[in-house]
Formats: sequence, C-alpha cells, structure tokens
Amino acid sequence: MSLEYRVEKLESHFESLDNAVHRLIEITGETQKIVLENQRENRLMFERQDRKIEAYQSENRKRFDQHDKRFDQHDKRFDKIEETLAIIVNHLQK
Repeated sequence: MSLEYRVEKLESHFESLDNAVHRLIEITGETQKIVLENQRENRLMFERQDRKIEAYQSENRKRFDQHDKRFDQHDKRFDKIEETLAIIVNHLQK
C-alpha cells in the first residue's frame, strides 16, 4: 500500500468524521432549541396551574370564612336559647 493511498484514505476518514461532528453540532443545537421551548411551555403551564390553585384556595378560604361566620351566628343563637331555657327552668322551679 502506497503512502499516497494511505494519506488519501486518512483524509477521507477525516472528512467523514468532520462531517459527522458538524452534523452532531447541528443536532445538538436543534435539541437545545427544543429543550428551551419545552421549558418555556412548562413554565407557562405551571404558572397557569399555580394561578388556578391560588384561585381555588382563595375560594375555599372565602367559603370557610362564611361557614365560620354562620357557625358563630348559630353559637350565639344557641347561647341565647340556653339562657332563655335556663330562665324558664329557673322560673318553673320557683
């Protein structure tokens, strides 16, 4: 095998490898673009979900507050009823 043939063969291998490396660089760049776009979409999706969760929690807080007020009103009514019953029982025992 002549030296010239071997050099040509090595040059051919080098060109093939160089082309493969450049293609890998392109693929890596395209992959990075896809990953960045997915990250952006995920960030937007999580922000939407966070807003939904916050709205849900806020609505639940309002409901609990309303229920607490109603329970307080019922407690006051029961206290008045108990006072009235105690007066009646006290009066009946005399």
